[in-house]
Parts: sequence; structure tokens; C-alpha cells
Amino acid sequence: MDDANPATGEATGPDAGFQDPTALAKWTKVFLYAGIVVALVSAWEVAGELWMDGGAGSQEGRTPVGIIWLLAQAAIALGTAILVLSWIYRANYNARQLGASDMRFTPGWAVGWYFIPIAWFWKPYQAMTEIWRASVNPSDWGATPVSPLLRWWWGLWIVPWGLGIVDAVAFAVLDEAGTETVEGATALVANLLDIPLAFVLVAIITAVTELQTGHHRRQSEP
Repeated sequence: MDDANPATGEATGPDAGFQDPTALAKWTKVFLYAGIVVALVSAWEVAGELWMDGGAGSQEGRTPVGIIWLLAQAAIALGTAILVLSWIYRANYNARQLGASDMRFTPGWAVGWYFIPIAWFWKPYQAMTEIWRASVNPSDWGATPVSPLLRWWWGLWIVPWGLGIVDAVAFAVLDEAGTETVEGATALVANLLDIPLAFVLVAIITAVTELQTGHHRRQSEP
């Protein structure tokens, strides 16, 4: 990793300068599309279990096929998280190399806020809006409007937290059967929300990557 100025987050080491995000964006989108497939299959399974009222589908996780499926889900989820956070770091870094100054969030904190309790409800969104605006117009990013895509992305990210609260309330006030039904319903909704969330994030990654590579290409021309 490049050395960075702690005050600005700009790279100062031997590899300082714009880093082409194309390959990283491509692999990030591949994993997001894989996550869409996982969400569709998972939603189908949960819907089947709700329909069967805890029938044979609830035992699938104990079979070899079920275990392999769970491992695949975990691998795709972990890979997606690593790639998305890596892309956010790279996008913030590149915005600075393209000329965006006075950005509040360094590349490290654009990622780090996802791991800070409470603050993770709004800080990552603010960091991403900075990346978007600085990618659209690096020289005057503060006056650049934010795309509605980012509001959709963050809304779809936040809603599942509310579903967790619904599960907690159900556990406190309902019997075991009622709790399982509510948990199944919220799991179904969460899986279905993962699909538009992934598509919106793919659109954001595509747009920011194209904007940044376009600026870099024009700045590199004689």
C-alpha cells in the first residue's frame, strides 16, 4: 500500500498517482452479480420453507449439498465485501489524484466507517457521496449534485437493519412458531432487497469508474 499523508489521504510513496480501477471494478461487479444469484436462490428456498411451514427444506442445511451451498454463500459474501471496500478505497484515492481537494474522508476512513458502530448508519454514505461528486467534477466537486442512485443504494442498505429489529421484537413477544414465521418473512424480504441493492451498486461502480478513467485519459493527453 502506498504511503499517505495522514492529513489529506493522498499517496506520497513511489506508486503515487492514478491507479486504473477497471479490473477491480470488473471483479467487484462479477461478485455482485454472483450475489444476485445467491439472493434469488435463497429467496426461493425461504419462500418454500414458509410455504411448507418448516418442512423438509428446513433440514437442507444438514446435507452435504446444503453445507456446500452455505460455504459458497459465505465465500461470495466475503469476497464481495472485500472487493467493494477495496473499490471504495481506490475510488477515493483516485479522486484525489485527479485533482479533488479538501475532501473530508481519506481513503482509509471511507472504508473504516463501515466498522464503527452507530456512525455506520450515515458516515459511509457521506464518504460515498464525496467520491461520486469528486469523480463527476474533481476541480469543483463541492458544487456537484449527488445522483439519486446513491440515495437508493443507502436506503436499500439500511432497510435490513430495520428487519433485524422486527426479528428482535418477534422473539420477545411471540411464541416459537410465530418467531420462526416472522424470521422467515424478514429473511425473504432481506434476500429480495439484496437484488436491487446489488444492481444499484453495480450502476454506481460503473459510473464512477468510467468518470474517473475518462478524466484521467483527458488529463494525460498532450
